[in-house]
Amino acid sequence: MKKVFLTIAVLVGVSAANLSIAGEKANTSIELVSTGELKFKLSLDNVKERSSIVIKDFGGDTVYSSNLPKSENFSKVFDLSNLSDGTYTFVINNGGEISSKPFSISTETKRQVVAVVK
Repeated sequence: MKKVFLTIAVLVGVSAANLSIAGEKANTSIELVSTGELKFKLSLDNVKERSSIVIKDFGGDTVYSSNLPKSENFSKVFDLSNLSDGTYTFVINNGGEISSKPFSISTETKRQVVAVVK
């Protein structure tokens, strides 16, 4: 029981965490925020030409890939509910500056006791 609570606490902490990375060369800002169950919002500032987003699974296989248009601000919500349990990585290539953010998906079962009234 203690292990279940610890696992849930870790997952809540990870899902609530924000990732902010400032690139020194081009003043690029990347933010990855959990927006609910199995959804992440990715925001990028100063998107350069030839930029892309890739999601890779644990084995390094690409499960999602998209090129980004050059812009001052880019934002997209990713629904990850179609991915199986496992470890994945967001890989952001912003004009040659590559950043990655690992995340994991795990299904948890909650058990409870309910009194039956007769």
